[in-house]
Amino acid sequence: MQSPHLRVLLAFSALLVSFSTNAVAVEEPVQLTHGQVSGVELDDGVTVFRGIPFAAPPVGDLRWKAPQPPIPWQGVKAADTFGPACMQRRAQLMSEDCLYLNVWTKAETDQDALPVMVWIHGGGWSSGATAGATYDGFGFADKGVVLVSVNYRMNAFGFMAHPALSAESERGVSGNYGILDHIAALEWVRDNIGGFGGDPDNVTIFGESAGGASIYALLATPLANGLFHRAISESTWITTTNVTHLTRHNGFSDSAEARGQQAIADKLTELGRSRNGDPLATMREMTADDIMSMRFSVSLAEDGWVLPKSPDEIFSEGSHNVVPLLAGVNNGEGLFFVRPERTFSTLEEQKQARLEQWGEHGQGLATFYLAKTEDAIFTTEVDYSTDSLFARPNRQILTAMAKTPAETFMYLFTRNLTDPSLRSPHAMELRYVFQTLPGEATETDHSISQLISDYWVQFATTGNPNGDNLPQWPAYDADTQQHQIIGAEVGQGSGFRRQELDELDRYFDATHAGAQP
Repeated sequence: MQSPHLRVLLAFSALLVSFSTNAVAVEEPVQLTHGQVSGVELDDGVTVFRGIPFAAPPVGDLRWKAPQPPIPWQGVKAADTFGPACMQRRAQLMSEDCLYLNVWTKAETDQDALPVMVWIHGGGWSSGATAGATYDGFGFADKGVVLVSVNYRMNAFGFMAHPALSAESERGVSGNYGILDHIAALEWVRDNIGGFGGDPDNVTIFGESAGGASIYALLATPLANGLFHRAISESTWITTTNVTHLTRHNGFSDSAEARGQQAIADKLTELGRSRNGDPLATMREMTADDIMSMRFSVSLAEDGWVLPKSPDEIFSEGSHNVVPLLAGVNNGEGLFFVRPERTFSTLEEQKQARLEQWGEHGQGLATFYLAKTEDAIFTTEVDYSTDSLFARPNRQILTAMAKTPAETFMYLFTRNLTDPSLRSPHAMELRYVFQTLPGEATETDHSISQLISDYWVQFATTGNPNGDNLPQWPAYDADTQQHQIIGAEVGQGSGFRRQELDELDRYFDATHAGAQP
């Protein structure tokens, strides 16, 4: 369907005052809701548009507010440079003014109606950006996808709640600004992607790690209903502390407002500044560096609006957004986080630390995550990291979606690019998915990359990864928990770490239940 904003392009010489029913070449300036952009032509007919604003700069009075529409511009904006990364601890170019996205397309006209994929990067909601070479969208565009990658607010800028911020909000809430940025980007895609030859009625969201946690949130929030039509979640990152309640303790951590209030208070004390007067003015007068140096842990906030209930409840009762889902993990996620020289050195040290952490409900976890020999300590720690941070939430969303009519598929990625004899650590699949492998990658690695990217494109196109000349991929269901193994060997498995994940579910449920008022 042709975008109403693009139909005016052929009348550009007449100051855009009439509409045209003819197709418009994507190489020409693209008319957006707030101005026109031109892109950069690459090889093989692919054009990239970098640094397109999808919201107003969230600075000044807009710091810690929902994203606002972009500021209109005159003339044709040259979209040839990535926007700055959002604020984080280490980045060469970063700014609070960071709400920009990028588009890669091979469409010849605005009527091509190609499938659209919207990428949300990972980085613990505290680091990362779209400009990295790993996330180059050329490979996807070359396979007929319109690839969109988006920046979003992170750290305290994207996830801090505070009683004063809630009080000024017409909905009485705060936090979740990074998720609202995702929603604003998806609204931009709905309104503008037709001009790049994309189909606004066939949008797949996909992300990895914290990006997978964003997919988790977008599946749960009613605010995103209808803005996407398929979802891919790679290594969904949900922990005991990165989902909180806005105003009360949830069994694992203080409320989101309490965490934000404490972070601000500690920083003002450190700066020697008074906490009297207008708290909002004081907070917005703080420099970006001051905010970045706060002791603050990111989390989603169950606020009654973005998240009407806890995600656990939403997925359990089936009130989430129902779309075809493809989700999975790497079989050695924890290798990224656990270092042999930094883990426990004795069985007793591991036992004391873990039992203290798990508390009264964690005795059953000892069966699976306390080593029997000192040689096994490292392996059990890797397994605990893999299961608790990624495999458990991955299974949660798969099981919830499998109970609906939507097609549901799980993968297990097993390739280690650095050392094929080891399991695949966290984030290892990314360069395979984006076809951005290093020059020294083997023919086997390139074959894996072609396969997994073909699966992703096929899923984005049809809602099912199965297609001509692709190894058959079984659907996921809660009973068999079948999944596709993707690596040097491609095959099928079932019940990935089922007993361990069952026990983790029991532990999480018991701890949450004990915290309910």
